[in-house]
Amino acid sequence: TSFLDGEDKQLVSLALEYESAGKRIAWDDLASRMRKKRPWREFYERLRALKRTYGKDLAAFPRCFFPRAVPAGTQRISTSLIRIPAPLQAGKAETAIQDIYGGVSATEVRQKAGKTDENAGELLPTAVSSIIQMIGDLKASDVFLDVGAGLGHIVAQFALQTGARMCLGIEKRPEVVQAGVRCVRENVSRFAHLFKVRVLTGDVLDTPLSTRNPFKEASIVFLNDILFTDPAKLVVREELERMAKVRLIVSTSRYGPRHPDSCQRSFCVKWDQAESIYGRCSWKFGLVPIYLYRPRS
Repeated sequence: TSFLDGEDKQLVSLALEYESAGKRIAWDDLASRMRKKRPWREFYERLRALKRTYGKDLAAFPRCFFPRAVPAGTQRISTSLIRIPAPLQAGKAETAIQDIYGGVSATEVRQKAGKTDENAGELLPTAVSSIIQMIGDLKASDVFLDVGAGLGHIVAQFALQTGARMCLGIEKRPEVVQAGVRCVRENVSRFAHLFKVRVLTGDVLDTPLSTRNPFKEASIVFLNDILFTDPAKLVVREELERMAKVRLIVSTSRYGPRHPDSCQRSFCVKWDQAESIYGRCSWKFGLVPIYLYRPRS
């Protein structure tokens, strides 16, 4: 049976969702989600044929199969099989982050001319510790997500310093993701906490965070969105409104700063700016504001 390129791409993408979540493929469910309807056995046989051509690792398939988010360097070992140590104290976690990512050169992460929205600047580890303190205790059921994660510094620090069960990042520049993944792989033997880290390549403009695994599982979302384009900010805000499990949002931008308390816009109805702090970052001298949003009671 012949398959069109679009069918192959959707099939691989859906199959990879199951693999990334550590689950066996539910073929009836997968078949129901495909745009073109076929018996599930045809999809099963087609995926087997693709694996014979490109190998068994779906994440290593050619990039042409992935029009949206592509797992880059996803850990293949389930954290349920690994004994994750207790979270590190703030000072030790901050030192570890500097050590883990210290070998990445500025050339590896420098954005193209005119692409300010691709700046890979990060909050410094001391600022991340302040965010963690502001949030309070993270539960073992929490999933942290950094939208626009860059190398993944913040994702890794949340993995080291908190009890969150999974720490995710999405970043649209694959070369930056690969540099960060390399750092994690080189240090996971020293810090088993890093088994919780998963950074994926993808653009929020065409990756529906509220419905796409594993992002839809996020309960705490961080956005260093100062340099996001206006369309990206709008899409992210709309996705945050739809993400059922999110209980906290932390952002370097203030949403609706001039809106009255009675504002009926959907974000303002659902979320309330609860706290704010200031922290240091890598892209400018001085402090940047950081805002914490909680659901309105």
